[in-house]
Amino acid sequence: MYVAAVDGLPQVRFFSLREANALIATLQDQFDRARELRDELSAVQSQLADAGHPLTEPEVEVDKTAPAPVQRLQRAASRVLDELRGVLRGVAELGVEVKAADGLVDFRTRLHGRTVLLCWRYGE
Repeated sequence: MYVAAVDGLPQVRFFSLREANALIATLQDQFDRARELRDELSAVQSQLADAGHPLTEPEVEVDKTAPAPVQRLQRAASRVLDELRGVLRGVAELGVEVKAADGLVDFRTRLHGRTVLLCWRYGE
């Protein structure tokens, strides 16, 4: 494994096949949690839509003029979204490239002097 630094960008990590395979169990655990959070967020989004307050922005703000139950749901959505982002940030900090929140990542490696990507999908 080696790491290349590029000004202004996070460090790029290159993995051997063995190193990539060694991270699969960790990725599985992290994406198990990400999927739980995504399902939880989806349920809260449905409840908010049913209450006439659908989430339309990527950021969740509590509407102080909304009824208390709606505000509770908005706070819950914000908390879940923050936790989901934290899980995905933690995955990215391992040095992999997160392609999809449901469990698609690329590992950079070198093959015959070229950079190539090893792809892993949740459940593989």
